[in-house]
Amino acid sequence: GPSGSGARCCWQGFVQGENEPCVFYHHDRDVLLLLYVDDCLVDAEADQIEWIFNLLDERFKCKPADWLTKGTPVDFIGMDLSMDDERIYLDMERYINNVALPTLKMDDCKPVTSPIVEPIDDDSPELSPDERRLFMTAVGCLGWLVNTVRVDCAYAHSRVAQHMATPTKSALKSVLRVFQYLKGTANLSLSAPLYGSDVDPSSIIHHPSSASSVDDDWRFYCDTDFAGNSEVQNKRRSQNSVIAIENEAAVLWASKVSSIAFAHPDIGEAHADTSSGASEIYGAANATYDILHLSYIVDEMGLSFPKPIKLEMDNTTAEAFIKHTAFKSKLKHIDCRQEWVRVLRNKDILYPVHVDTQLNAADICTKILPVRTFLTLRDMLMTFRPCASSAST
Repeated sequence: GPSGSGARCCWQGFVQGENEPCVFYHHDRDVLLLLYVDDCLVDAEADQIEWIFNLLDERFKCKPADWLTKGTPVDFIGMDLSMDDERIYLDMERYINNVALPTLKMDDCKPVTSPIVEPIDDDSPELSPDERRLFMTAVGCLGWLVNTVRVDCAYAHSRVAQHMATPTKSALKSVLRVFQYLKGTANLSLSAPLYGSDVDPSSIIHHPSSASSVDDDWRFYCDTDFAGNSEVQNKRRSQNSVIAIENEAAVLWASKVSSIAFAHPDIGEAHADTSSGASEIYGAANATYDILHLSYIVDEMGLSFPKPIKLEMDNTTAEAFIKHTAFKSKLKHIDCRQEWVRVLRNKDILYPVHVDTQLNAADICTKILPVRTFLTLRDMLMTFRPCASSAST
């Protein structure tokens, strides 16, 4: 567990995370506690869970603890944890059906098969005050869903949220379409097998080989769409994405417009680059920093993290740049003395691995995809929780 000089030892031997203050880990007892305001989730052996909750009961007036069992789901800050004989699931079905759709008056909306299918029209009229409030509410609800479970809506949220300053009727139509999609897929979940060692490796999509080591349990993907968004407010900036998967479940994802002047710090603002290769390199750098941050949190949780990181990407120019094995005729505007380049080329931190574009899970967070492609990538990342209504088409 974390033991740095700055680590904060807490009550009864727990150490609070410095990179994620909601994490508390007890190394000797192997108890992981996640605390958000007054809501806590504990992962440990049953006797250790009883130990910490008995101590809490002695000092505070607490509600009885809810135990996650095959017949009893658990609500943690609005996310629903459930399990069956084979897997554990995390979904937002109750929030979608009981909060988001009623708030937006979309209880009876018609479900659709994908969250976004077309660009937002730059010439669309601006919204009335009432429509603007509806738009802001919808974007806020969607942001909560994307930040908790719904990795499949991350790109749609990023693209729509760029219109917060001057939302239009086309932008409103786009965000409401996402909730039409969510209505038909409310029980889509992040999911992981309960007993990894008992699962036939040939049946695992993300781990075709044995999942016996920490390296096999983790997958890291990055991807970039080079200047594909022509909407005025985007200024032809690239869309960067990263997805990290552990034990078949996505645990980190991001879809964001390039916001840093990578080529030279004196440029002072984000900019479109001159090649897709350069764009992919910048995207890999962004992904690396996100993954490194994740590694610090995983360490604070007392869990294992692979080193070096195998970063899967589908752009050969970016791979060659990171390996420092090719003549960079179109990349001379990049100052290779910059720290982010050194991090990319540090073989102790990461090395690039080529993945076919059709199998690059991060592609779902970079662009508007054909429905069939979107569904293929989505199903690599999410599972419909059993014993619930299937997705509508």
